Amino acid sequence: MQVSNKLKTVSQSGDILRVVIGILVFGSIWGLVEATLGGSLHLIHFAYKGAITGGIGMSIMAAFVVMYRRPKLAFCIAVIAALFKPLSAVIYGQPIFAPFVYNPASAILLEGLAFSLVVSLLFKGFENSIKTRIGAGVAAGYLSIILYGVLASAAGMGNWASWGLAERVSSVFANGTGLAIVGTCLLLLGHLVGTKLRPNFWQLMTARPRAFYASTIAITAFCWIGAAVAFASGL
Repeated sequence: MQVSNKLKTVSQSGDILRVVIGILVFGSIWGLVEATLGGSLHLIHFAYKGAITGGIGMSIMAAFVVMYRRPKLAFCIAVIAALFKPLSAVIYGQPIFAPFVYNPASAILLEGLAFSLVVSLLFKGFENSIKTRIGAGVAAGYLSIILYGVLASAAGMGNWASWGLAERVSSVFANGTGLAIVGTCLLLLGHLVGTKLRPNFWQLMTARPRAFYASTIAITAFCWIGAAVAFASGL
């Protein structure tokens, strides 16, 4: 009995470690996208930057959910991605609570929160029904913008504090529609990619754990170093 309990504890510890590593890897990939693609789109003043980067974030979280089947932990991926923003402040020699840090970091966290809430509620259908996945993408897109609007209005972030109700509703509708459309398309793509990769991913994780740990550490390090280089180059 004692041996069985010890083996069960070891197994549970291994599962927790794998999930933590998955969160770090997926979150770091999202953070690298924000640092590189997001920075590039910001430099050219691309109007739908948030929809593109937020949609990619939804695709990454969807792939994680497919592989690990833990929708509530999708928010943790957003936490890791948001931590890339203070890195930019450190490299630029600016305060880590500067507006260019907490504004996008807040948006990332709220995208993760909205996605996690919606997909957790719709998880059974999310796995089996494309209609549910489409509904989840649309709902998560609008909800994330609504949450950001509420936070920005309360905290005086950007123009939200000075806007009237009509302007806020208009912004939520415009930005929410963009994120809902792009996010849903990329969510479906992320779900498809996650479904295709899941068997090989778990095969590597369980049959070749050393290769799994080495590759995930390498990917995570590459993302953080790549982001640092991107920030240093002015993105």
